[in-house]
Amino acid sequence: MEYETEDYKVRDFEGVTVVRLKHANLTGLLEVNRLGDELKRLIGGGVRKLVVDFKHVNHAGSAALGLLIALNKKMKEAGGTLVISHTEKLEELLRISRTASLFKLAPDPKAAAKMF
Repeated sequence: MEYETEDYKVRDFEGVTVVRLKHANLTGLLEVNRLGDELKRLIGGGVRKLVVDFKHVNHAGSAALGLLIALNKKMKEAGGTLVISHTEKLEELLRISRTASLFKLAPDPKAAAKMF
């Protein structure tokens, strides 16, 4: 499964679904909700090993954090695992919100794929 939309690119890497986000700025509720709907659709479709790659994201706000928390919960309920990669631009948000410990974090998708 490999496809691309205006918001993200999806590819399969060693049995792991990697979603690379394309927006440099994930602070708007509209983009975050649209992205959330698509990611939840993937989980609903059977994805159980999911990496959300923030390589191209420069800014993320509380809406993006809320989305990650909801996705993590949904994956756990489905018996799956969520890993977030390229988190360097998210570190401050995760530190301030004290939520880093909720997630599995990886430096890149390759390292993330080894965490399953």
